[in-house]
Parts: sequence; structure tokens; C-alpha cells
Amino acid sequence: MGSKVDSERLYFTERQTVQLDSFDCESWVLDIGGGGEGVIGQLLGDKVIAIDPLKTELEESPDTKSLKIVMDARELKFLDDAFNTVTCFFTMMYISSADKQKVFQEIYRVLKPDGELLMWDAKIPPCQNAQKDIYVVSLVIQLEQKRIETGYGTRWTGKGQDIDLYIQLGESAGLHVIEKQEEGETFFIRFRK
Repeated sequence: MGSKVDSERLYFTERQTVQLDSFDCESWVLDIGGGGEGVIGQLLGDKVIAIDPLKTELEESPDTKSLKIVMDARELKFLDDAFNTVTCFFTMMYISSADKQKVFQEIYRVLKPDGELLMWDAKIPPCQNAQKDIYVVSLVIQLEQKRIETGYGTRWTGKGQDIDLYIQLGESAGLHVIEKQEEGETFFIRFRK
């Protein structure tokens, strides 16, 4: 979130655990929103192209061997059919409702035929409390050789988000759901082009 926020504005979920195992990737993996903790970069190293619209987020991410590029996911600067795999690890919660569909369309465009989008994110209920206007998902991310404790906070709006919203956005962009999981306040979706 970048700047200090009055703690009375924060709503914290119970701590959620996400187990993240390495996965096969034949070539580069495009990680949308790969700054901050750079979790996918920590998992896959030099197989990752991490993009983020904020240079500071990429600079703050751990020094992995991933390639880090300042780029807006609404206008990816890659050719069509460039990637077998795209990831979004707790990224969509930061993208405005008005821009989510455009991001899915861009992901679809850069995925190769039969390419996959792997997406992890948080269930965020509609905001009911004007004083608590920042929703924070408290996470433990368990990688194969490392444990990361962190939190992802975003402005809490009236609409909220859930797995069904992202399934609808993905399918309307042309993707097909091949796996979905919900656990606590988090979810995972594997889409295929």
C-alpha cells in the first residue's frame, strides 16, 4: 500500500496458509504483479519474468534470478501467444473493477494455445463498515524450502470479490477452468486457453 495507514482503518482476516509447490514450466513464466515479496520469483527463480506497474515494488522484491520489468498488465508489451504459463499471486485484488476484464483479455492474448493462467487470490466480502476501509489478508506462504509471513491489504469497497467473479472474467476472456480450490479466505484457479 506504500504509505502509513491508520491501524483503526484495517480489517485483518484470520491467518491463512497457502502451500505453494514448484510446478513444471517449459519456458518463461509471466508473473503479473510480481513485485513485493516476489513469491513466484522465489519459487521458480530464473524461469520468471515478473512485471509490476510500480518500480518500487520490483526493487523491494527479493534478489532472485527472475527478470523484473516495469509494465502495466492492462497493456502487456509481449507478442501474442508468447507464454505457456502466466501467474497472478494475490494481484487481482489490487486491480480496479473497471480494469480486471482488460487484464484477463491481455493474459489470454499472450498465452499460447493450451497455455495456463494460475491465479491465487482472496475472498473479500462486501464492505459493511465505513471505519474499516482496508481489507488485509494475513498469509503464511509455504514454499518448498521457505516460509513467508506477510499480508496483502487493499481498499475495501462495497462490491467485494470471490472465486465466481474471477471464473466469470476468465471465461468471458476465452479461458476455461480446469481446476479450482477454495480454502478459508483464499482461492486458487487454474485456467487453460
